[in-house]
Amino acid sequence: MSDTGQLFRELPTHPEVLQTHLDDPYWNTREKVFQLLLQYTLIESYRNFIKHRIPYPFVSPAMVLPGAISATKEHALHNTCLLTLLNAPLPDKLRKHFRCRTGNRVTRENIADVAPDLINLTNYHDLYKNTNHEGFNSLLRMLLPLDYSLLIQSTAEPDQPNRSMELSNFHVRIERLTENALRNLGIHLNYIERTLYEKDDRFIEILEKKFFEYYNFYHNAGGRRAAAAHAAQLLLREKMVGTIFAGSQQNCRLTLLSINGIKQQTVIEQFFLVKLEDAIFQKFISFGKKNKIDVKKNYLIFPNPTSGLVIMRAEYEHTNASKPTHDKILRDERDIHEKWVSLKEESIIPLVPETNIQIGYSFTQQEIKRKE
Repeated sequence: MSDTGQLFRELPTHPEVLQTHLDDPYWNTREKVFQLLLQYTLIESYRNFIKHRIPYPFVSPAMVLPGAISATKEHALHNTCLLTLLNAPLPDKLRKHFRCRTGNRVTRENIADVAPDLINLTNYHDLYKNTNHEGFNSLLRMLLPLDYSLLIQSTAEPDQPNRSMELSNFHVRIERLTENALRNLGIHLNYIERTLYEKDDRFIEILEKKFFEYYNFYHNAGGRRAAAAHAAQLLLREKMVGTIFAGSQQNCRLTLLSINGIKQQTVIEQFFLVKLEDAIFQKFISFGKKNKIDVKKNYLIFPNPTSGLVIMRAEYEHTNASKPTHDKILRDERDIHEKWVSLKEESIIPLVPETNIQIGYSFTQQEIKRKE
Protein backbone atom coordinates (compact mmCIF):
# COMPACT_ATOMS: atom_id res chain seq x y z
CA MET A 1 0.00 0.00 0.00
CA SER A 2 3.04 2.28 0.09
CA ASP A 3 3.07 2.74 -3.69
CA THR A 4 0.51 5.37 -4.66
CA GLY A 5 0.12 3.61 -7.99
CA GLN A 6 -1.59 0.76 -6.19
CA LEU A 7 -4.17 3.15 -4.78
CA PHE A 8 -4.71 5.73 -7.49
CA ARG A 9 -4.41 5.84 -11.26
CA GLU A 10 -5.31 8.34 -13.94
CA LEU A 11 -8.23 7.09 -16.03
CA PRO A 12 -8.77 7.87 -19.70
CA THR A 13 -11.59 10.25 -20.51
CA HIS A 14 -14.90 8.48 -20.05
CA PRO A 15 -16.55 7.40 -23.36
CA GLU A 16 -19.64 9.49 -22.59
CA VAL A 17 -17.47 12.60 -22.39
CA LEU A 18 -15.98 11.87 -25.81
CA GLN A 19 -19.50 11.89 -27.26
CA THR A 20 -20.29 15.24 -25.74
CA HIS A 21 -20.30 18.18 -28.14
CA LEU A 22 -20.77 21.71 -26.92
CA ASP A 23 -23.13 22.41 -29.82
CA ASP A 24 -25.35 19.40 -29.00
CA PRO A 25 -28.30 20.66 -26.90
CA TYR A 26 -28.90 17.32 -25.17
CA TRP A 27 -25.31 16.68 -24.07
CA ASN A 28 -24.77 20.30 -23.18
CA THR A 29 -27.87 20.25 -20.96
CA ARG A 30 -26.94 16.89 -19.48
CA GLU A 31 -23.59 18.19 -18.28
CA LYS A 32 -25.12 21.43 -16.95
CA VAL A 33 -27.83 19.57 -14.99
CA PHE A 34 -25.34 16.98 -13.74
CA GLN A 35 -22.98 19.61 -12.32
CA LEU A 36 -25.85 21.45 -10.64
CA LEU A 37 -27.26 18.28 -9.10
CA LEU A 38 -23.85 17.20 -7.79
CA GLN A 39 -23.74 20.47 -5.88
CA TYR A 40 -27.34 20.32 -4.76
CA THR A 41 -27.71 16.67 -3.73
CA LEU A 42 -24.22 15.99 -2.36
CA ILE A 43 -22.17 19.05 -1.46
CA GLU A 44 -25.05 21.21 -0.21
CA SER A 45 -26.47 18.24 1.68
CA TYR A 46 -23.15 17.85 3.46
CA ARG A 47 -23.30 21.54 4.42
CA ASN A 48 -26.82 21.00 5.77
CA PHE A 49 -25.53 18.34 8.16
CA ILE A 50 -22.56 20.45 9.23
CA LYS A 51 -24.82 23.44 9.85
CA HIS A 52 -27.06 21.36 12.11
CA ARG A 53 -24.05 19.69 13.78
CA ILE A 54 -25.19 16.23 12.76
CA PRO A 55 -22.66 13.65 11.46
CA TYR A 56 -23.00 13.14 7.72
CA PRO A 57 -24.18 9.58 6.79
CA PHE A 58 -21.28 8.60 4.54
CA VAL A 59 -21.71 5.60 2.27
CA SER A 60 -19.54 2.71 3.45
CA PRO A 61 -17.44 0.59 1.07
CA ALA A 62 -19.72 -2.39 1.74
CA MET A 63 -22.76 -0.38 0.63
CA VAL A 64 -21.20 0.27 -2.79
CA LEU A 65 -20.93 -3.41 -3.63
CA PRO A 66 -23.81 -4.69 -5.82
CA GLY A 67 -26.58 -6.38 -3.84
CA ALA A 68 -25.68 -4.67 -0.56
CA ILE A 69 -28.55 -4.23 1.86
CA SER A 70 -29.75 -0.65 1.70
CA ALA A 71 -30.20 1.52 4.75
CA THR A 72 -33.86 2.07 5.61
CA LYS A 73 -33.53 5.44 7.36
CA GLU A 74 -34.32 8.55 5.38
CA HIS A 75 -32.12 11.57 6.13
CA ALA A 76 -34.30 14.66 6.00
CA LEU A 77 -31.30 16.99 5.63
CA HIS A 78 -30.23 15.29 2.40
CA ASN A 79 -31.42 17.08 -0.72
CA THR A 80 -33.35 14.95 -3.21
CA CYS A 81 -34.21 15.08 -6.88
CA LEU A 82 -35.92 13.20 -9.68
CA LEU A 83 -35.38 14.61 -13.14
CA THR A 84 -35.91 13.04 -16.55
CA LEU A 85 -33.95 14.47 -19.47
CA LEU A 86 -35.04 13.45 -22.99
CA ASN A 87 -33.19 13.85 -26.29
CA ALA A 88 -36.52 14.21 -28.11
CA PRO A 89 -40.05 15.40 -27.32
CA LEU A 90 -41.99 13.09 -25.02
CA PRO A 91 -43.98 10.80 -27.35
CA ASP A 92 -47.75 10.67 -26.98
CA LYS A 93 -47.69 6.98 -26.08
CA LEU A 94 -45.69 7.78 -22.90
CA ARG A 95 -47.96 10.56 -21.67
CA LYS A 96 -50.10 8.10 -19.72
CA HIS A 97 -46.97 7.16 -17.76
CA PHE A 98 -45.31 10.59 -17.50
CA ARG A 99 -48.17 12.75 -16.31
CA CYS A 100 -47.71 15.93 -18.33
CA ARG A 101 -50.81 18.09 -18.36
CA THR A 102 -51.62 21.75 -18.92
CA GLY A 103 -51.78 22.22 -15.16
CA ASN A 104 -48.20 21.08 -14.53
CA ARG A 105 -46.44 22.88 -17.35
CA VAL A 106 -43.77 25.26 -16.08
CA THR A 107 -45.50 28.62 -16.05
CA ARG A 108 -45.68 31.41 -13.48
CA GLU A 109 -49.36 30.73 -12.89
CA ASN A 110 -48.94 26.98 -12.37
CA ILE A 111 -46.01 27.43 -10.00
CA ALA A 112 -47.93 30.06 -8.05
CA ASP A 113 -50.85 27.63 -7.63
CA VAL A 114 -48.51 25.22 -5.84
CA ALA A 115 -46.27 27.68 -3.99
CA PRO A 116 -47.67 31.23 -4.06
CA ASP A 117 -45.14 32.45 -1.48
CA LEU A 118 -42.08 31.27 -3.39
CA ILE A 119 -39.58 34.12 -3.04
CA ASN A 120 -37.92 33.85 -6.45
CA LEU A 121 -41.19 33.57 -8.35
CA THR A 122 -41.34 37.35 -8.85
CA ASN A 123 -38.21 37.08 -11.01
CA TYR A 124 -39.56 34.24 -13.14
CA HIS A 125 -39.62 34.57 -16.92
CA ASP A 126 -40.73 31.95 -19.45
CA LEU A 127 -37.41 32.22 -21.26
CA TYR A 128 -35.74 30.63 -18.21
CA LYS A 129 -37.18 27.26 -19.27
CA ASN A 130 -34.65 27.12 -22.11
CA THR A 131 -31.59 25.33 -20.72
CA ASN A 132 -29.26 27.68 -22.60
CA HIS A 133 -30.71 30.77 -20.94
CA GLU A 134 -28.69 32.35 -18.13
CA GLY A 135 -31.77 32.13 -15.89
CA PHE A 136 -32.18 28.34 -16.28
CA ASN A 137 -30.06 27.40 -13.27
CA SER A 138 -32.02 29.72 -10.98
CA LEU A 139 -35.31 28.27 -12.24
CA LEU A 140 -34.12 24.71 -11.70
CA ARG A 141 -32.87 25.55 -8.21
CA MET A 142 -36.20 27.19 -7.41
CA LEU A 143 -38.17 24.09 -8.43
CA LEU A 144 -35.92 21.35 -6.97
CA PRO A 145 -36.83 21.85 -3.28
CA LEU A 146 -40.47 22.34 -4.21
CA ASP A 147 -41.00 19.37 -6.40
CA TYR A 148 -41.06 15.59 -6.65
CA SER A 149 -40.23 15.16 -10.32
CA LEU A 150 -39.17 17.40 -13.22
CA LEU A 151 -39.05 16.87 -16.99
CA ILE A 152 -36.64 18.42 -19.48
CA GLN A 153 -37.28 17.55 -23.11
CA SER A 154 -36.21 18.61 -26.58
CA THR A 155 -38.39 21.03 -28.50
CA ALA A 156 -37.87 18.96 -31.66
CA GLU A 157 -36.49 15.62 -32.86
CA PRO A 158 -32.67 15.20 -32.72
CA ASP A 159 -32.25 15.57 -36.50
CA GLN A 160 -34.15 18.86 -36.64
CA PRO A 161 -32.27 22.18 -36.86
CA ASN A 162 -32.52 24.92 -34.23
CA ARG A 163 -33.87 22.61 -31.57
CA SER A 164 -33.35 23.39 -27.90
CA MET A 165 -33.93 21.78 -24.51
CA GLU A 166 -36.70 23.02 -22.26
CA LEU A 167 -37.70 22.47 -18.63
CA SER A 168 -41.29 21.78 -19.60
CA ASN A 169 -43.07 20.20 -16.63
CA PHE A 170 -42.98 19.92 -12.86
CA HIS A 171 -44.96 17.64 -10.52
CA VAL A 172 -44.48 14.89 -13.13
CA ARG A 173 -45.93 11.70 -11.71
CA ILE A 174 -44.45 8.55 -13.23
CA GLU A 175 -47.25 6.02 -13.08
CA ARG A 176 -47.14 2.38 -14.07
CA LEU A 177 -48.26 -1.01 -12.84
CA THR A 178 -45.35 -2.97 -11.40
CA GLU A 179 -46.81 -6.10 -12.98
CA ASN A 180 -46.37 -4.57 -16.46
CA ALA A 181 -42.78 -3.62 -15.65
CA LEU A 182 -41.98 -7.16 -14.50
CA ARG A 183 -43.61 -8.69 -17.56
CA ASN A 184 -41.63 -6.44 -19.94
CA LEU A 185 -38.39 -7.20 -18.11
CA GLY A 186 -39.04 -10.94 -18.10
CA ILE A 187 -39.75 -10.96 -21.84
CA HIS A 188 -36.81 -8.67 -22.65
CA LEU A 189 -34.38 -10.97 -20.81
CA ASN A 190 -36.04 -14.17 -22.12
CA TYR A 191 -37.13 -15.46 -18.73
CA ILE A 192 -40.76 -15.67 -19.89
CA GLU A 193 -42.39 -15.87 -23.29
CA ARG A 194 -45.62 -13.89 -22.94
CA THR A 195 -47.02 -13.53 -19.45
CA LEU A 196 -45.86 -13.57 -15.84
CA TYR A 197 -48.22 -16.41 -15.09
CA GLU A 198 -46.13 -18.85 -17.07
CA LYS A 199 -44.20 -19.09 -13.79
CA ASP A 200 -45.22 -19.59 -10.19
CA ASP A 201 -45.72 -16.87 -7.55
CA ARG A 202 -42.27 -17.44 -6.11
CA PHE A 203 -40.65 -16.62 -9.46
CA ILE A 204 -42.70 -13.43 -9.74
CA GLU A 205 -41.63 -12.34 -6.25
CA ILE A 206 -37.98 -12.87 -7.14
CA LEU A 207 -38.38 -11.05 -10.46
CA GLU A 208 -39.82 -8.04 -8.62
CA LYS A 209 -36.68 -7.84 -6.49
CA LYS A 210 -34.53 -8.28 -9.57
CA PHE A 211 -36.33 -5.41 -11.33
CA PHE A 212 -34.81 -2.99 -8.83
CA GLU A 213 -31.46 -4.80 -8.76
CA TYR A 214 -31.32 -4.31 -12.55
CA TYR A 215 -30.79 -0.58 -11.84
CA ASN A 216 -28.56 -1.23 -8.80
CA PHE A 217 -31.30 -0.33 -6.33
CA TYR A 218 -32.03 -2.57 -3.38
CA HIS A 219 -35.29 -4.48 -3.62
CA ASN A 220 -36.96 -2.27 -1.02
CA ALA A 221 -36.50 0.78 -3.25
CA GLY A 222 -39.45 3.12 -3.23
CA GLY A 223 -40.33 6.72 -4.01
CA ARG A 224 -37.94 8.41 -6.41
CA ARG A 225 -35.75 5.35 -6.97
CA ALA A 226 -38.75 3.20 -7.92
CA ALA A 227 -40.02 5.93 -10.24
CA ALA A 228 -36.55 6.24 -11.80
CA ALA A 229 -36.47 2.49 -12.52
CA HIS A 230 -39.87 2.62 -14.20
CA ALA A 231 -38.88 5.68 -16.24
CA ALA A 232 -35.65 4.04 -17.40
CA GLN A 233 -37.44 0.91 -18.58
CA LEU A 234 -40.08 2.92 -20.43
CA LEU A 235 -37.45 4.95 -22.29
CA LEU A 236 -35.54 1.82 -23.24
CA ARG A 237 -38.70 0.11 -24.48
CA GLU A 238 -39.59 3.10 -26.67
CA LYS A 239 -36.04 3.26 -28.07
CA MET A 240 -35.42 6.73 -26.68
CA VAL A 241 -32.23 8.45 -25.55
CA GLY A 242 -32.35 10.06 -22.15
CA THR A 243 -30.96 10.35 -18.64
CA ILE A 244 -32.74 9.92 -15.33
CA PHE A 245 -31.23 11.72 -12.33
CA ALA A 246 -32.38 10.42 -8.93
CA GLY A 247 -31.15 11.69 -5.57
CA SER A 248 -32.28 9.75 -2.51
CA GLN A 249 -32.46 10.59 1.19
CA GLN A 250 -32.13 6.90 1.94
CA ASN A 251 -28.95 5.87 0.14
CA CYS A 252 -27.41 9.40 0.04
CA ARG A 253 -26.36 9.06 -3.60
CA LEU A 254 -27.05 10.71 -6.91
CA THR A 255 -27.90 8.00 -9.44
CA LEU A 256 -27.69 8.52 -13.19
CA LEU A 257 -29.45 6.05 -15.47
CA SER A 258 -28.29 6.82 -19.02
CA ILE A 259 -30.57 5.20 -21.56
CA ASN A 260 -29.75 4.51 -25.21
CA GLY A 261 -32.87 2.82 -26.49
CA ILE A 262 -31.49 2.58 -30.01
CA LYS A 263 -28.62 0.40 -28.79
CA GLN A 264 -30.75 -1.07 -25.98
CA GLN A 265 -28.16 -0.03 -23.40
CA THR A 266 -28.48 1.27 -19.86
CA VAL A 267 -25.45 2.78 -18.11
CA ILE A 268 -25.72 2.94 -14.32
CA GLU A 269 -23.65 5.47 -12.39
CA GLN A 270 -23.86 6.44 -8.74
CA PHE A 271 -22.14 9.39 -7.09
CA PHE A 272 -21.59 9.84 -3.36
CA LEU A 273 -19.34 11.59 -0.87
CA VAL A 274 -16.27 9.92 0.63
CA LYS A 275 -13.92 11.29 3.25
CA LEU A 276 -10.51 9.75 2.61
CA GLU A 277 -8.77 8.40 5.68
CA ASP A 278 -5.69 10.39 6.70
CA ALA A 279 -3.09 7.99 5.31
CA ILE A 280 -4.96 7.55 2.03
CA PHE A 281 -5.57 11.29 1.79
CA GLN A 282 -1.84 12.00 2.02
CA LYS A 283 -1.16 9.45 -0.71
CA PHE A 284 -3.83 11.12 -2.82
CA ILE A 285 -2.00 14.44 -2.46
CA SER A 286 1.32 12.74 -3.34
CA PHE A 287 -0.27 11.13 -6.39
CA GLY A 288 -1.41 14.55 -7.60
CA LYS A 289 2.04 16.08 -7.19
CA LYS A 290 3.71 13.14 -8.93
CA ASN A 291 1.32 13.32 -11.90
CA LYS A 292 1.09 17.13 -12.00
CA ILE A 293 -2.63 17.08 -11.17
CA ASP A 294 -3.93 19.84 -8.90
CA VAL A 295 -6.05 17.59 -6.68
CA LYS A 296 -6.50 20.25 -3.99
CA LYS A 297 -8.03 22.74 -6.41
CA ASN A 298 -9.97 20.41 -8.67
CA TYR A 299 -11.01 17.40 -6.55
CA LEU A 300 -11.28 18.35 -2.88
CA ILE A 301 -14.62 19.79 -1.79
CA PHE A 302 -13.12 21.80 1.08
CA PRO A 303 -9.42 22.09 0.14
CA ASN A 304 -7.29 22.29 3.28
CA PRO A 305 -4.38 20.25 4.65
CA THR A 306 -6.59 17.85 6.62
CA SER A 307 -9.83 17.52 4.63
CA GLY A 308 -10.08 14.62 2.20
CA LEU A 309 -13.70 15.07 1.14
CA VAL A 310 -14.23 13.98 -2.48
CA ILE A 311 -16.98 12.76 -4.80
CA MET A 312 -16.77 9.11 -5.79
CA ARG A 313 -18.23 7.70 -8.97
CA ALA A 314 -19.19 4.02 -9.22
CA GLU A 315 -20.24 2.57 -12.57
CA TYR A 316 -22.10 -0.73 -12.75
CA GLU A 317 -22.70 -3.11 -15.63
CA HIS A 318 -25.13 -5.93 -16.27
CA THR A 319 -23.99 -9.52 -16.00
CA ASN A 320 -24.90 -12.25 -18.49
CA ALA A 321 -27.82 -13.25 -16.28
CA SER A 322 -29.44 -9.86 -16.92
CA LYS A 323 -28.79 -9.61 -20.66
CA PRO A 324 -31.11 -10.90 -23.42
CA THR A 325 -30.08 -14.21 -24.97
CA HIS A 326 -29.04 -13.99 -28.61
CA ASP A 327 -31.14 -16.92 -29.75
CA LYS A 328 -34.28 -15.68 -27.94
CA ILE A 329 -34.75 -19.13 -26.44
CA LEU A 330 -36.13 -19.14 -22.90
CA ARG A 331 -33.20 -19.19 -20.54
CA ASP A 332 -32.47 -21.37 -17.55
CA GLU A 333 -34.59 -20.14 -14.66
CA ARG A 334 -31.62 -20.60 -12.33
CA ASP A 335 -30.06 -17.47 -13.85
CA ILE A 336 -32.55 -15.36 -11.93
CA HIS A 337 -30.72 -16.27 -8.72
CA GLU A 338 -27.37 -15.00 -10.07
CA LYS A 339 -26.04 -11.48 -9.55
CA TRP A 340 -27.51 -9.19 -12.19
CA VAL A 341 -25.14 -6.25 -11.70
CA SER A 342 -21.40 -6.04 -11.19
CA LEU A 343 -19.16 -3.13 -10.23
CA LYS A 344 -17.28 -2.00 -13.33
CA GLU A 345 -15.29 1.04 -12.26
CA GLU A 346 -14.64 3.32 -9.27
CA SER A 347 -13.11 6.76 -9.49
CA ILE A 348 -12.80 10.16 -7.87
CA ILE A 349 -14.29 12.79 -10.15
CA PRO A 350 -13.22 16.42 -10.56
CA LEU A 351 -15.37 19.24 -9.26
CA VAL A 352 -14.42 21.45 -12.19
CA PRO A 353 -16.20 20.51 -15.45
CA GLU A 354 -13.24 21.68 -17.53
CA THR A 355 -11.10 18.99 -15.89
CA ASN A 356 -11.99 15.65 -17.52
CA ILE A 357 -9.49 13.48 -15.67
CA GLN A 358 -11.05 10.91 -13.36
CA ILE A 359 -8.73 9.33 -10.82
CA GLY A 360 -9.20 5.61 -10.37
CA TYR A 361 -9.53 4.59 -6.72
CA SER A 362 -11.00 1.31 -5.48
CA PHE A 363 -13.06 2.44 -2.51
CA THR A 364 -14.59 -1.02 -2.06
CA GLN A 365 -11.16 -2.63 -1.68
CA GLN A 366 -11.11 -1.21 1.84
CA GLU A 367 -14.01 -3.48 2.73
CA ILE A 368 -12.43 -6.52 1.09
CA LYS A 369 -9.11 -5.98 2.89
CA ARG A 370 -10.97 -5.45 6.17
CA LYS A 371 -12.56 -8.88 5.81
CA GLU A 372 -9.30 -10.67 4.89
